Amino acid sequence: MTKKESNILLFSITLCWASSYIFIKDLPSDLSSYAYLTLTAGIAGVILLAVFHRSLRNLNKQTIFRGIVLAALIAGNMLLEKMGLMHISSSTASFLASLNIMIVPMILLLLRKFPTKNNVLGIVIILGGLAISNGISLTGGSLIGTLYMLGACVLMSLYTVAAAEFTKKSDPLLLSVLQICFSAIIGFILWFFEDPSTFASITWSKRMLSAIFILAFFSKAYAYIMLMYAEKYADAISVTVIASTEPVVTLTLALLIPNMQGETETFSARALAGAIVIALGAIVAGSNFLSAKKSNQEDEIATEKRGKQEGEEGVLLRRGGDAKCQPSGIRLCLQQFLLSMLPFAILGIAFKVMVLVEGFTEVRPANAIPIVAGLSFGAVGGLGCAVGNLIADCFGSFNLTSLLGVIGNFMAAYIPYRIWYTLRTEKPNVHTWKNLLLYLWAAYMGALSCAWILGFGLEFFFGLWMDTIYKYVFLNNLGFSIALGLPIFILMTSGSIHIPMRMPWKEGCAPVPKKRGQKLGILVAETGVLTAIMIGIYRGYHLSNHPIMCVLSVVAILLTAVICVWPRKKGEWNHG
Repeated sequence: MTKKESNILLFSITLCWASSYIFIKDLPSDLSSYAYLTLTAGIAGVILLAVFHRSLRNLNKQTIFRGIVLAALIAGNMLLEKMGLMHISSSTASFLASLNIMIVPMILLLLRKFPTKNNVLGIVIILGGLAISNGISLTGGSLIGTLYMLGACVLMSLYTVAAAEFTKKSDPLLLSVLQICFSAIIGFILWFFEDPSTFASITWSKRMLSAIFILAFFSKAYAYIMLMYAEKYADAISVTVIASTEPVVTLTLALLIPNMQGETETFSARALAGAIVIALGAIVAGSNFLSAKKSNQEDEIATEKRGKQEGEEGVLLRRGGDAKCQPSGIRLCLQQFLLSMLPFAILGIAFKVMVLVEGFTEVRPANAIPIVAGLSFGAVGGLGCAVGNLIADCFGSFNLTSLLGVIGNFMAAYIPYRIWYTLRTEKPNVHTWKNLLLYLWAAYMGALSCAWILGFGLEFFFGLWMDTIYKYVFLNNLGFSIALGLPIFILMTSGSIHIPMRMPWKEGCAPVPKKRGQKLGILVAETGVLTAIMIGIYRGYHLSNHPIMCVLSVVAILLTAVICVWPRKKGEWNHG
């Protein structure tokens, strides 16, 4: 995994934690912090154990000890933070909690690890942005509350440093599972001693259960797995700097994403100014313009070599002894189908409460799955997403138009697969900038195709035109394919997790694609046509009121058909 990839993972974690505040608001106000930790960590632990239970065979005493330490630090942080909030204002507490950006470098200095000049300057700028954003006021609070918050901050800083060390010595996946499970146990013990009767008094509504599951899946299960793998390749300061951008992400999400009541938030000029300063500080801290150019280039080269070497090791493992344990044939297809279908269906069902257009679509993180499933498993992954979408629709929005969703989500997965193997003979990855740009292009094409099929299909077959359907489907697919799909894809292709991919030819026998120039021209033409359709829709055009949209749609159908059925040549596209 390269530095670029680990930073993407870290930013996706910040995105999850920032968006969690939207769902926390839908929890009962009297739900204690310990109850919240127990429920979310407990559900996340069940999910991780169900998916990765076979990995527990590799447990050892050192890994168990490290998992307990990380869980204890998390629980201690929450305990002190809760006690601190009882004595000081939330704005002061928020600022004090962000001081780990100073404490982490201090701990590293004690360990004789020195930050760069850019780190120091960026940290100073970020602190200024945090002060502006929070409107810090040290009056009106108590000393004991301040001490509690500083203690919580120290524990979180120790967690960051310890995780960076532990993940380089133990399996990050095992550390993720252990700390989540131990956190649930610690949370339950604290909850029991606080007030065990509160469990029976909780009002369990559909909205609350959905919020709890979403928080458990994203802010615990997903976030901590990504964090452990990212920390394996990143230093503690980089982790802290990227985490400090959480106010920026929170502000953006609050403006864009409605809560379960369909409402979005407004922002103040002070919050906007603070967010801009924080973003500037993160950019400064993450760059190297104050350091010697030569050493920077050497670091980048070393990082790239490490990423490539890891990828090669993963390939060797899959070809060697590990490959002997991999299923094949129908069993492999079934596993790949389930890996695509189950996450899509579960996430689709969980987010049914966040409706955008009643009966048709909602906020859908499940749309991060198609591009990952398509690039990894080809048509099998596309079929899994199609069936997953149909299952999700059965929980609130199933009708004849769901058949368009089946086709649209299949194409959202299959089009990226065809694009990749038209232009590359290597397995999909984003280790290089060229491959990252290709991933973004594939995500854009998949989103355009899905939105066009649903939007124009509704008008052509059902006489129903709603431009909001097209816009929401497009933004859902593109946004989540990048924000969530990209980090998931990075983890799957890092060499640390060995999931067999479905290539259109046997590994090691990839032919040189013939007529690549012609195929690239068709892909570019399709991109241009679908982009023109999107621009037309944003200008108010559709099939019924503008003939050019009809012409563009016919051309899009023909180009899509050509892309999906490239002429087969010997040794090319023989399966998948």
